[in-house]
Amino acid sequence: MKRLLIVIAALAIVAGVFFAMVSSLQHEPTGRDEAPAVILRAPDGFVVGSIGESTFAAAAAALQTAAGDRVGVDFSDNGDKVILIADHIAQEITEMRAARTGTLVERTWSDGVDRRLAWAVDNGNLDAPGMAPATGKNLYH
Repeated sequence: MKRLLIVIAALAIVAGVFFAMVSSLQHEPTGRDEAPAVILRAPDGFVVGSIGESTFAAAAAALQTAAGDRVGVDFSDNGDKVILIADHIAQEITEMRAARTGTLVERTWSDGVDRRLAWAVDNGNLDAPGMAPATGKNLYH
């Protein structure tokens, strides 16, 4: 009788663990709930305005009309937080993006700031024909 009770108790524990594991599969998160370890912000010396939910083309248009040598825009793009900065002195445009999944990346385009922004207003990206592609890196370091 004791052995039967021990076997039944062991089976109940195994079944409980199994059902707990199966039910947790149904609640798998689609993204990260915690804040990223790296805070996304523009470097010192940039004047950054916020334009809310926007497209990349609209952010490029805002940068085109922004007054100053080191300007930027902060916006949301389909749930991603994006800071796009243009340095007219160094001739660089940098995109810092915190994806809703937790991925933090930075891409930089060199040379032709005005040409790239004009291209982006019409095409939604900074990869103007005949110009060097962006260099990128993760921001986890």
